[in-house]
Amino acid sequence: MRERACQFGPRASLAGILTEPEGGAPKQALVLVSAGLTPKFGPFRLYAELARRLSASGFRVLRFDLGGIGDSAPAEDGRGVDERTTQQIAAALDFLSEQGAHERIVLAGLCSGADDSFRHAAQDSRVTELVLIDPFAYRTAGFAWRYWSHRARRRLLRAFKLWHPPAPSGGPALVNYEHVPQPAARELMARLLARRVAVHFVYTAGMREHFNHRGQLRAMFRGLELGRRVTLDYLPKLDHTQLLEADRRSLISTIASRLR
Repeated sequence: MRERACQFGPRASLAGILTEPEGGAPKQALVLVSAGLTPKFGPFRLYAELARRLSASGFRVLRFDLGGIGDSAPAEDGRGVDERTTQQIAAALDFLSEQGAHERIVLAGLCSGADDSFRHAAQDSRVTELVLIDPFAYRTAGFAWRYWSHRARRRLLRAFKLWHPPAPSGGPALVNYEHVPQPAARELMARLLARRVAVHFVYTAGMREHFNHRGQLRAMFRGLELGRRVTLDYLPKLDHTQLLEADRRSLISTIASRLR
């Protein structure tokens, strides 16, 4: 495995780390899009560990900071956040293209990085696959019954002192993030399906307020023929940001298996 720092984009304003396998010219590549305000190493180094694992499987992996995050300079062109993000992801794909020809290009990200990847892939024909970790989710029929059943079990366990809720964070959130609205998600998914892009969803316990059953994914897109190119791993025992090393290993192994 080889790793090197790189700069690209307008005025070389975007900073990233390129991780490549030893020897040969990899024909498959993956771009990891920043999750929220976390720099390119990812929450608890998730992105760094994932890049190295995939490099061992023959992927060229680029993880980079969006403008104003980590080592990347803030964008000052007056455009909206979504437009700037799309331009920066396109710049990352341009940089990858300069490294060599790829038969397979995957966009991936966690939370806001997943939504940004989803939006961009719908308009960039170079993207052949997506890995979306805890992206948008919409409550469907049956969600409420499962949700309140889970809450009732928790209250019972708490009453018998068999479970204790985590302590509150104690402050307001730094970012009030809104996921892709459902009508827009359906439109974007239809475009991806028409292009035969493979879309892999991963949901953890971090999305329990919105997603709580494997069958919910297809219900979210009822009326669209998802076929075999849309896949799901539901990991309800894993935390949203994988604080525990065991959780990160589990998530990384799940993604590596899907891409393999």
